[in-house]
Amino acid sequence: MSTIAAFDRLEELDRSKVVAIDLGDDEFKANAHRHMAEWGRRPPFYVLRKGSPPQVVVGRYADVHRVFSDTETFRSEMPKGPGWEQFHKFMDAQFVTQMDGAQHQRIRRLLMPAFSSRRIEQLQGDITRIIDRLLDRIEAKAPNFDGMQDLGAHLVVDALLEAMIEMDPRRKAVFVAFHDVLPATTYTKPGEPFPEDCRVAMQNLMDEIGVVIKERQAKPHSDFISDLVNAREAGDKLTDKELFDQIFGLAGGSLSATSRAAGGALYLLYTHDDQRRQLIENPTLIPDAIEECLRLGSNGYFTFPRVATKDTEIGGTRILKGMVVRPSPLSPNYDPDVFPDPLRFDIHRKPKRILSFGAGPHHCVGNILGRAAITTAITRLLARFPKAHIREPNFVPVYRGAVGELRLQSLPMTTH
Repeated sequence: MSTIAAFDRLEELDRSKVVAIDLGDDEFKANAHRHMAEWGRRPPFYVLRKGSPPQVVVGRYADVHRVFSDTETFRSEMPKGPGWEQFHKFMDAQFVTQMDGAQHQRIRRLLMPAFSSRRIEQLQGDITRIIDRLLDRIEAKAPNFDGMQDLGAHLVVDALLEAMIEMDPRRKAVFVAFHDVLPATTYTKPGEPFPEDCRVAMQNLMDEIGVVIKERQAKPHSDFISDLVNAREAGDKLTDKELFDQIFGLAGGSLSATSRAAGGALYLLYTHDDQRRQLIENPTLIPDAIEECLRLGSNGYFTFPRVATKDTEIGGTRILKGMVVRPSPLSPNYDPDVFPDPLRFDIHRKPKRILSFGAGPHHCVGNILGRAAITTAITRLLARFPKAHIREPNFVPVYRGAVGELRLQSLPMTTH
């Protein structure tokens, strides 16, 4: 799809809806939740930056839900070429979230058995064991620890990936290296190549995933990768390229949403002492509390971008064919028409239909696994260290990560 038409027709846009904002800088991330509260109330608006495709940011619940659901008007597969580098987080790989129509439906059907309730139950024991091991390390270095560096940030590689893929320290280091440099792809300037360290880390991960696939093809295990290698439906199966891309997308980037969401949950719970004490006294409240944490402090303010396939409008804002559409999965959770008094954190709220994991045909396939890991981590942490709290009374969170991500960098805590 060409975007020349959109570039040439910018004069048709309502300039009162253009907002001068850098969606990825440190100041924006520091105030992201204030921005989310604003986006949850306002119509879609334009962000126009020199050399980059024009963007429309969509924040209200009904508007975001429409973008997620209408895949004919808002396509997930982004154009490639100069100027589009920042929108290809996985570089040359095509994950299921970047597909539409019959291709998306087919890949999703083949992926689903790997995320079945049976598989999640099998992984739960391993996830619990690994989290307990992380807590053992915290106890060994007590009283001081870091809620993110010692727990939250480890939920991807140590808990999820180790439970899903048998990894020795060398293999784990390859995954960690790619996970650490991946955010830089979204800051690539129009027309510039991806940073060299990203390409090196990607190639190393590609080589490692290729080895893992061959291992499972030769000798299947009872694990996630073997599920994908052996995925079949009516004689259909993933091609080698499709198999690689899905493992790459999940292992390299998508599961990192779990660590980001864990950071949001930890920060919320440990800055609301009275509500945290209720969870310690009554752990049955934890699953509902996690949903409230995901509503207010989930993994990021953008998901994968879309591109408009035709002229249209959302919430009274005109959208031109070829424009990049950025639906926020977080700001709809601040929409007061759906969640009254949205800025209030309440573990008894029991929020329904939060959009943290998307909606419609692209609803995150791994959301149950992510929820299970976060719930387990919080449950075990509260039980092991009921007196734990943030060390610094005036602690100010710092967020990094890709454009659209809120990776909490640190959460200095003490066990008593």
